[in-house]
Amino acid sequence: MITSNDIKKYAFDQGADLCGIASIDRFDDFPKGFHPKDVYKETQSVISIVCKIPEMPLYIDTPSPYTAIEEIALTKVSQIAFAITNYIEKKGYSAILIPSVPYDYWDADTLTGKGILSLKHIGYKAGIGRIGKNALLCNEKYGNLIKLGAIITNAVLESDDLIDKEYCNEKCRLCIDSCPVNAIDENYHVSQKKCREYSEIKNKRGVEIYSCKECRKVCPNGSRLRK
Repeated sequence: MITSNDIKKYAFDQGADLCGIASIDRFDDFPKGFHPKDVYKETQSVISIVCKIPEMPLYIDTPSPYTAIEEIALTKVSQIAFAITNYIEKKGYSAILIPSVPYDYWDADTLTGKGILSLKHIGYKAGIGRIGKNALLCNEKYGNLIKLGAIITNAVLESDDLIDKEYCNEKCRLCIDSCPVNAIDENYHVSQKKCREYSEIKNKRGVEIYSCKECRKVCPNGSRLRK
């Protein structure tokens, strides 16, 4: 027997900042090919975990620290998801880590990538937060300064409540207006092509860096520095 509280305690012990859980019936509106049961047909529950990323690197000119924290956070959340997967299996259940990369789907013309499951939509279904106007998952405490991970399992677990309020002010346009390449349209859809071409570049040594974080930087939600 394993419970939601067991998994959350283990996740926090491993270093997760947030952990939410959703039962499989919450995913009835997921598109075919991107449903948890398309990955593992015996899925009963989906677990979302979060690692907070530090805020200050958003406000300095050099992109190196921001690039570093993004990579470190991805490694950290993946390691925590890996540990939870093993923990669940040792309890006698099956579990599968859902990575954010590599992509199973990639459109080279539009530079649009999709993972096997959408981690931000899993986060919403698991009560972690709501998707903001910049298309990032937004949490009440940490805003969009979060890195997501997920696990699917055949263990039947209790779901967390969905977030029933919007975090984005209806009149707020900070992320839309601050985007240097107008990648966020009026319907809050993000052009991955515009975003990637501008923000994912290589330095003079050929190392990939994240050169833009404007939509995160200007968002007041969860910010310690922008109130």
